[in-house]
Amino acid sequence: MIVNAILSGGSFTDILKAIVFGAVAVLLSISVHEWAHAVVAYLMGDYTQKSLGRMTLNPIKHLNPIGMIMFLIFGFGWANPVVMDSRNFKRPKLGIILTALAGAFANFTSGFIWLLIYAIIYVVFPEGGVFWENLQSLLSILALYNLSFGIFNLIPIPPLDGSKVVAELLPYKYKYKYLSIERYSMYIFFALILILNRFNFISSLTYGLMSVFLNLIVIILNPFK
Repeated sequence: MIVNAILSGGSFTDILKAIVFGAVAVLLSISVHEWAHAVVAYLMGDYTQKSLGRMTLNPIKHLNPIGMIMFLIFGFGWANPVVMDSRNFKRPKLGIILTALAGAFANFTSGFIWLLIYAIIYVVFPEGGVFWENLQSLLSILALYNLSFGIFNLIPIPPLDGSKVVAELLPYKYKYKYLSIERYSMYIFFALILILNRFNFISSLTYGLMSVFLNLIVIILNPFK
């Protein structure tokens, strides 16, 4: 992360690399997350996002400037959310839950794939070299940002994806009171980011999940050694 590169006294090259690799990772993480929301909503019967052009991996369609800056600095942020019209879902409750979970699932899948490619490069090119080292650095950042973005969005605070799942599981009389918290979302976001960054909560979960994935990858690649 950029702030870590600066605070650790990194060289200009290290900081520049952190900015470029971080920007690439943010754009790809956001794109796959919002694309997954749009695709699942479409499959569940809501064609709204297709008409708005959100069923794409083009990051420009999903980018939120402030959310991206937060992502670059702290490692977690937000994009312009995919708005679904649950009235179009064939099964509204299931549609909302699956659409909400799709983004995090896509990020976790992407994170696993980037780590798998990282491990394959390590096995095939053990001697390394500048090109392969830089590529592995990019892949590790891609994995980190995808996993942290997926975890962050599962926090059950409106309007994050986790809140949509919780809302559908709550009794009807509590659902809209719970979702009404969203009116304070901007203040909540900044407070949440400061708190999470202070206690390294997201980082701990991200590295824990990365460790699990790496252990799975070792098992997968072990027969090919």
